[in-house]
Amino acid sequence: MSSSGLTLNPRNKILQTLKEISGIFIGSFIYAIAINVFIQPNHIAPGGFIGIAIILNHYIPFLKVGITVVLMNIPLLILGLKRIGLKFFFGTILGTVLSSILIDILAPFLPSFTTDPMLAALYGGFIMGAGIGIVFRFYASTGGTDLLAQIIYDFTGLPFGQALMVVDVAIIIASGFVFKDINVPLYSIIAELVSNYAIDLAQEGFISYKVLFIITKKGEDIKNRIFEEIGRGVTELEVRGGYTQEPWDLLMIAVIHTEVMKVKRIVIETDPESFTIVGDSSEIIGQGFKSPKERL
Repeated sequence: MSSSGLTLNPRNKILQTLKEISGIFIGSFIYAIAINVFIQPNHIAPGGFIGIAIILNHYIPFLKVGITVVLMNIPLLILGLKRIGLKFFFGTILGTVLSSILIDILAPFLPSFTTDPMLAALYGGFIMGAGIGIVFRFYASTGGTDLLAQIIYDFTGLPFGQALMVVDVAIIIASGFVFKDINVPLYSIIAELVSNYAIDLAQEGFISYKVLFIITKKGEDIKNRIFEEIGRGVTELEVRGGYTQEPWDLLMIAVIHTEVMKVKRIVIETDPESFTIVGDSSEIIGQGFKSPKERL
């Protein structure tokens, strides 16, 4: 299950595999807590198989949520094996089975923390997304409609994003009829949006990154000041203005968000006539940031 592209000796492979299994377990445990404590008790049915399972459990109480999720994933995993590859296939099996078993095992022992559906949607969605994001970090998943959307695309040509949206929206709308409350789909949408945000946060972390592109006539001076005052590396290119055809220096620098103002100050002080573009980056891997091993 190692996600490393590097050559590992047998001992390191075992440690890497144990690390990944532990990560998947922790993410699945957090996910199961969110479902039992916030989501299911408040009749929130976010998109995905978990939403379908919660709806079915309302009609057939003895049909446990976790077992239902596993049963729905089995045919999709078989159909989608060629699309997701063996590595992610086994990771998805582990994540799906672990999260589902934990949902059913923990259900009798975890009381609902709140009866306020808004709080349940916000906290439940965030904790649920954090758990899923942790599982994703270890190249696995908890199963669900992502694979269904991909299969729909294969058979109908409907783009993945649209197919996923159609499936999730249908589940969320159905929850309003099942629980006979128009507010249920609205809270479910909130939980889904918060969950998606938490998934990204769990995968990328709390630190945000920025990439600056600086077009200037004083590239050497700006570059040296960045080296000395911030200690960041700079990529330098020679470019030419499309209209004037004049030569310019293009500097590219990656920084954490707290360093943006320092770079901008250096640029403005050194060359007020420069042109600077500041963009977001979800992640930066390399010297001075995250090492490749940190992302395994």
